[in-house]
Amino acid sequence: MADIFLIVVTVVAFVLLTVVGVYLIVKYQHPDDKNDAYLPKLVVLFGFVLSGATVLMLPLDVANNEGYA
Repeated sequence: MADIFLIVVTVVAFVLLTVVGVYLIVKYQHPDDKNDAYLPKLVVLFGFVLSGATVLMLPLDVANNEGYA
């Protein structure tokens, strides 16, 4: 059976990465792009989440394999 702690950590990490990515995109976007260019913003958001997940999920993988959680 899957460990509840690892599932909760994964979901919380994904939500936090998404919220931080959206915040960064909104804060640093050009004022002329406020209601335009949704596809590039989604690509950048996906890049933020993927790069953050690469860093944050390595300790989770170690915890999952060695049974620390």
